[in-house]
Order: sequence, then C-alpha cells, then structure tokens
Amino acid sequence: MPSGKTMVRGNIMSVTIREQEVLGLLLQGCTNKEIARQLSISDYTVRDHVSSLLRKNQVRTRVELMARCVSVLLPQKNFDPLHL
Repeated sequence: MPSGKTMVRGNIMSVTIREQEVLGLLLQGCTNKEIARQLSISDYTVRDHVSSLLRKNQVRTRVELMARCVSVLLPQKNFDPLHL
C-alpha cells in the first residue's frame, strides 16, 4: 500500500505497517528497548509508535492495548501474534 497504512479487522484500528510491527513485538512481551533493537529504530521512536497505538485504540496502557487486540484477533482461526 503506498500510504503505508493498513486496516486491521473491522476498522478496530487503523495502523501503519511499522505500528503493526511494534504491536506484534508488544504482544510477544518485548520492551521498548528490545523492540528498538529488533527494528533498528530508537527507543524514542518506539515510544512514539506505542503512544500512537494507544491513542488510536482509545486505551491508556499496553495491557489494555494487548487485551483489545487479542479480543479482536483471537476469534480468527489462524491468529498468530508473531505475524500480525
């Protein structure tokens, strides 16, 4: 997609490809530092992506974000948090 955006199931969240990558690593339990290292970006950039994900999903914490994602994605037959 030219815009770098994708939709995840039923318009629950509209996230960029990079936000999807960050989200996948969050769901694996990675810290900001671990995410930054794996994606070759700064800790500050990770923090910005996480903040954007929280805002877009109208939640306040990572736990709420992960719960929301799991509740939306879990019903899918082939749900794999490693490949969001």
